[in-house]
Amino acid sequence: MKQRFIILFAFLLLFNQAKTQTELQFKRPDSLFAYAEKNSVSIKTGEQKQLLAKWQKISAKTGLFNFRMQTNFSMTDNIELPVTYLPGEAFGGEPGTFKEVTTGQKYITNLNFIPQIDIINPVSWAKLKSAKINSELTDVNNLIAKKTLYESLSAIYFNTVSLQKQIIITKNSLKTADTLLKIIQYKYDEGIVRLQDLNDMKANKISTSDKLQQLKKNLENQYYSLKVLCDIPENVSVKINDTLNFDIGFIPELNTDNQLHYRKSFLEAEDLKTKIKETQYMQLPVISLMFYDAWQQNDNEQFFNSSRRWINPKYIGLKVSLPFPNINSYTQTKTTKINHTIAMQNAEHAKIKNESENLQMKSDYEKAYEQAKNVLEIYRLKKENYRLSLNQYNADILSSERLLTAFNDLLYSKLNYSNALANLKYGKIRIDINNTIQ
Repeated sequence: MKQRFIILFAFLLLFNQAKTQTELQFKRPDSLFAYAEKNSVSIKTGEQKQLLAKWQKISAKTGLFNFRMQTNFSMTDNIELPVTYLPGEAFGGEPGTFKEVTTGQKYITNLNFIPQIDIINPVSWAKLKSAKINSELTDVNNLIAKKTLYESLSAIYFNTVSLQKQIIITKNSLKTADTLLKIIQYKYDEGIVRLQDLNDMKANKISTSDKLQQLKKNLENQYYSLKVLCDIPENVSVKINDTLNFDIGFIPELNTDNQLHYRKSFLEAEDLKTKIKETQYMQLPVISLMFYDAWQQNDNEQFFNSSRRWINPKYIGLKVSLPFPNINSYTQTKTTKINHTIAMQNAEHAKIKNESENLQMKSDYEKAYEQAKNVLEIYRLKKENYRLSLNQYNADILSSERLLTAFNDLLYSKLNYSNALANLKYGKIRIDINNTIQ
């Protein structure tokens, strides 16, 4: 018995663990953002780009002095040594004659090191500045991608919450529609109402049921979109457990001054500016410090002869490298200058557009508040109208057609209010995101 209990307990633990691994629940937008921060491929790709920009910056710093070491090692076996003809009288011979003299060494071993470091290299300075700007630009692009992701997630989050609320509303309305149908059916059986009234009420129930199914499908689509944005595996279920508070909250003077898009355009223009300097600096000389250190052994008997000494020549000096001017460098500089002018104009346009978008977000939030407030008032009026219409219908002083109209007005007004409230909450969190990620 004890063994069975242990097996059952272990099974329950495994089942609970499996359920935890295959189900994700989010109760606040922040929890959804935190998950996306860890699992979204777009965020991970941005982190890799950031790392790449960091190493490019390090590479540019190390390339500022461009230290390099050239090492050469050679072993030469002169199979046939060169022959030189010298005047014969130098060796006691007849004038006008020549004597063959073999010159050189048969076995030559040579090892040399030539370290070199740039003292003045203007192109490396420009590349370092370009790497710094590129690193900043990567950071800004990552922030823009993150902000866009969070805004998209917020829209899906509040659409989902609104749809969940609308499904509840429609389910309750479907129960009410069923109750009204039963009332009409009873009155029709008693010969009080017409067949058209009964058919209208049946059609209303079918229409309400269809609306419920459409809302459920829309909710599924929202979850599919959420999985794509957060890169959630298909076999993992997602659930948003948040209730849409029907109390309207409004924060006056809620502003944002996000300038990410302008910063991006400005940095792109600055990067082109460094490219201009880079092409110009290519025409300047590069001054390097050089050192030469070599070991050489020459012998006619063998390689690495221990009886022979090693010759160790050395020298130190400055090397000046001056490129020859060419038309390609000139045209490249001119082209980059034109692109820089265009980029600066785009940056000015981006600044104006950025400020306009900030004002638009504030306007959208205020508009969403006014809409939610008006839709709420409409909902209260339609709710009162339906209550009065139902009482009048039960008292046989109102037609079923008017009652059906009041019922549908109430349903649509409540659905509209749920949607308007979601838009209001999205407008606020969008401003919060733009104030946080900048």
